[in-house]
Amino acid sequence: MRIVLFISIALSGLSVDAAQSPEADDHFESKIRPLLIKYCAACHDPEEEENAAPFLRAENVEQIGKMRSLWSSAAEQLQNRTMPPADEDQPSEADRLMLSTWIEKTLEATACSSGEYAGRVITRRLNRREYDNTIRDLLGVDLKASDKFPVDGSGGEGFDNNGETLFLPTMLMERYLTAASEALDATIISPALELKYSPSDFLPSLEQDDLKVRTIEQKKQINALGTVFNDGQYQVRIVVKTNESPANLVFKLDGIAAERFEIKNAELPQIQLNAVVRLSRGNHVLSLRCPENSVVDVVSLEIREQRETPSEEMRQRHQNLLKLKADTLPESPHQHAREVLTQFMPLVFRRPVSPEEVERFLTLYDRGAERGDPFTESMKLALRGVLVSPHFLFRVESDPQSDQPELLDDYELASRLSYFLWSTMPDEQLFQLAKEKQLRQPEVLKQQINRMLDDPKAEQFAYEFIGQWLGTKEVGALVAPDTGVFKGEFTTELLFDLQEEPVYFFRYLLAENRSLLELIDSDYSIVNKRLSGHYGFKKEDQPKQQPSNPWVQNPKRGSGGPFQKVMLPDEKWGGVLGMGGVHMVTSYPTRTSPVLRGGWILETMLGVRVPSPPPDIPEIKRSKNSELSTREILKKHRESPSCAACHNLMDPLGFALDNFDVLGRWREKEGKADIDASATLPSGESFNGPAGLRSVLLDRQDEFLNHLTRKMLGYALGRSLNDFDDCTIQKISETVKQSEFKSRVLVREIILSTPFRYQQKTENMLE
Repeated sequence: MRIVLFISIALSGLSVDAAQSPEADDHFESKIRPLLIKYCAACHDPEEEENAAPFLRAENVEQIGKMRSLWSSAAEQLQNRTMPPADEDQPSEADRLMLSTWIEKTLEATACSSGEYAGRVITRRLNRREYDNTIRDLLGVDLKASDKFPVDGSGGEGFDNNGETLFLPTMLMERYLTAASEALDATIISPALELKYSPSDFLPSLEQDDLKVRTIEQKKQINALGTVFNDGQYQVRIVVKTNESPANLVFKLDGIAAERFEIKNAELPQIQLNAVVRLSRGNHVLSLRCPENSVVDVVSLEIREQRETPSEEMRQRHQNLLKLKADTLPESPHQHAREVLTQFMPLVFRRPVSPEEVERFLTLYDRGAERGDPFTESMKLALRGVLVSPHFLFRVESDPQSDQPELLDDYELASRLSYFLWSTMPDEQLFQLAKEKQLRQPEVLKQQINRMLDDPKAEQFAYEFIGQWLGTKEVGALVAPDTGVFKGEFTTELLFDLQEEPVYFFRYLLAENRSLLELIDSDYSIVNKRLSGHYGFKKEDQPKQQPSNPWVQNPKRGSGGPFQKVMLPDEKWGGVLGMGGVHMVTSYPTRTSPVLRGGWILETMLGVRVPSPPPDIPEIKRSKNSELSTREILKKHRESPSCAACHNLMDPLGFALDNFDVLGRWREKEGKADIDASATLPSGESFNGPAGLRSVLLDRQDEFLNHLTRKMLGYALGRSLNDFDDCTIQKISETVKQSEFKSRVLVREIILSTPFRYQQKTENMLE
């Protein structure tokens, strides 16, 4: 039978403290395994090779430790009464409790039996936000180039920074080249292009070099080649003579007519023809052609770039990067190019670079200089090469040499730290500490953690982690109410506020180092004026002075006002379960769903993997003409044995939130019927409404903390976690619990953990 992960032992209503350690060395062999064989072997026969969940092949405690996921699943199945199947013999409640709690305690006791596990983070490319942020901090330009990149996939613990899903398709490499060019064009000021062609410069070439004019016979054309360095508008000026009136001339770009001229005043000694064309970067063929019945003598052709005067901000970016003022050339261009690369490349590669590495990119500068490109354009060529190098696009760490944990070097640690908390490259202080080899010192590292969490750039951590963990990042994008059903009841700005509410809430927790349990239950929220009105919070219920905090006061989109701490009027709201964004991602576009909400609580708050329904189970639909309430429809659905096990766990949790509509507003009725928010778990534990549900979850705070730790550790590392990481998760969770669940302690302990600061070979361990 398929193994399905469900809610932890506490949700069954049984105390973890009831578990007993093995009474003797052979306790498993003599007491535990025989019972499991009796009730589980029919589906999980240890002798059957095709058994999908062969946990019964373990014959001693040591072997259980090597099959932790399977045994953890077996314990959860027993706790939730989802296994054995309903039509099979069932263990007594006493045996069920004894088996499940023994497994849990054994797994807990053996989590660190193999020592600390560091694991290895594979070389991975920067995801879209990391790329944009890093370009911003390198060059000072915020172009959001990644809007044109393919969407990053998510993996591991559910985040889009997992190296196992960050592939590099050919199209993305092409976009990187374009993005690097655009970023450098917005940073480096090149001289305005001027191309001048005399009669002798046109093709086909003639033997005579001192031509005064170049005659174009009827139905003939002459050509010139030109290189353009910047996309933009260009002034075309053509000076001609002709003895015919009227005469015609066609100006062509790359074979396509761009402008047609009619010359009527042939008596003039010279005639100037003007046009404005748009040219793209690259090589172009500029052609002049005379149609039938026209002959024209060309004196000259000029192409001049039209551009706005560079801003002072751009001039400063130019000077910061090239170490000289705009419109100024270095005395020794080649040596200056080497110096620029020597200073820039360590920032781009996030580590020291060797002279040999600099020379490789200096050859790109030399190539441009040799063909006559301006100094700035030759520098762009070299810098573009740096910005599409794997050492920039990928976070590269040295290969571990053994299967024992090895400390990362200081530069690698600086990158892990900055991309975890800022989603960007290390700043000057981190680089300096890495250079001085101080960053690996625990006390220095702790100081940097607090400094970085206090920095506004840590907003990115809150936005990405909380938004992806809760799923609220997609509100206003992939998740939105039906505009027909909720016509006039919401705006795009409100949806963005709902998306940002949990972000500002989490930022506040970090800024004030408050308890992580406030994610479950709190007597305040962080909202702006628009959200306060949306929820119906009354201004007179608020204290006259609100605590000021720079993490909270700054409005992101502005029109809804700044996000501030608001005391909640009653127990309807509190924690993430009172946030409209959460209710949107756990609803359908047209209606709420206790099933989606209950499943979300299990998976997102407690780490329970809710399985997809069997393929032969029809979708739950509610007919417009049905007189049954949602609760009655689900009750009927649970009459099927194949549905009951899952829905008995999910539905009660969702029922408790039924007073919230799709947009997170409080309601007393669904249609004409009064809402019943009472619920009873399979264990017999009853509760009512959001306040009762929050109380249930607070009683399961250990499970919540373990899951939150797992999620944040997976986000911090950018890799999938496995059984060997259980020891780290257990240690971090215990430390955070002892600190009264302080939010910064969780961040600190993750950064100080073995898998964050170390790496090791894992090939033999994961076989």
